[in-house]
Amino acid sequence: MDAGRLRTQIGTTVILFAFWLMITWSLHYQQVIAGLICCLIVVWFCRDILIFREERPAITISTIIKVIKFVVLHFIAVVEANIQVAKIVLSPKMPISPTVIEFKTQLKNDLCKVILANAITLTPGTLTIDLEDDVYLVHALTKQNALDVVDWDLAVKLMDIEGEE
Repeated sequence: MDAGRLRTQIGTTVILFAFWLMITWSLHYQQVIAGLICCLIVVWFCRDILIFREERPAITISTIIKVIKFVVLHFIAVVEANIQVAKIVLSPKMPISPTVIEFKTQLKNDLCKVILANAITLTPGTLTIDLEDDVYLVHALTKQNALDVVDWDLAVKLMDIEGEE
């Protein structure tokens, strides 16, 4: 194993372990040992898919600002979708029209593709069923939600972030 991959795995273990400690909020030796073992197991199972680049691009202020904008816009989209789904559920007629839609993305980076798939799934009323190459298969609660996913402005924001790399 080369030094870069080892550093990536150690760094991932440290981050996961810090997250474990934040969640358990305990420094009891049993919790610490269990957390460390779990983190090591997760990193070992995921060793082939951990993101590793020999030359990492520099993280610029511009990229950080774009990522923050993406997160804020996604948060707003989630709140709006929650309100929309609540209206649908509370409506006596239940105006739903479940739809499965397939669309192609222009994103090139695999990480950005996965981020978009997760953003779709985290937004109430939509669910990413499959992601194969550049093609997404998405289930939506209504036809309008399905159409909105295809032209979602968050995908454009991700393409902008991808251009920074």
